[in-house]
Amino acid sequence: MSIGPKIKAFRQELNLTIPQLADMTGLSRGFISQVENDKVSLSLDSLQKMAIALKVPVRNFLAEEPFPPELVPKNARPKIKFGNEPELEILSAPFGRQLQILMVELPPGYQAGNCAHTHDGEEWIMVVSGKVKVIQGDFSAILEEGDSIHWDGSYPHLCQNAAGVPAKVIVALTPPAMLPLSKTE
Repeated sequence: MSIGPKIKAFRQELNLTIPQLADMTGLSRGFISQVENDKVSLSLDSLQKMAIALKVPVRNFLAEEPFPPELVPKNARPKIKFGNEPELEILSAPFGRQLQILMVELPPGYQAGNCAHTHDGEEWIMVVSGKVKVIQGDFSAILEEGDSIHWDGSYPHLCQNAAGVPAKVIVALTPPAMLPLSKTE
């Protein structure tokens, strides 16, 4: 895996010189030049310094190729249904990604889970239609069409329909929390 040319390409995209990158990272000019020409290897600490200075995630240096675009046609979206729970429709690529996007229609009076729940990572919710009440700790809000919230999913939280009509929400999760168990037609 050749990291040096990637570092050079990111540096050049930002119109940075090697001396400027050296000042930003605390690494020597000669070392950076050798890294870009694949003459020496980087420690994880030095790679992290480069990533911060170049404003890119470390994984961008390590991945051989970015993942290819994956079209998810409307009629081929995986759907998840657990007993009497609302059906979840996966809008994003269903497997192998760090971000998962779901669309859920919440029936009147529905509350996600019997009590506040948690999961790893972050969660973002946007109300497409209806009204939704969200609660996390002492925070509580009513979200209406177009409103969104972004929170840490590892803290107990609730989401419930706050109106007498169905509400539709789009939920983004990272890392993915829902796996398609079966595809419904």
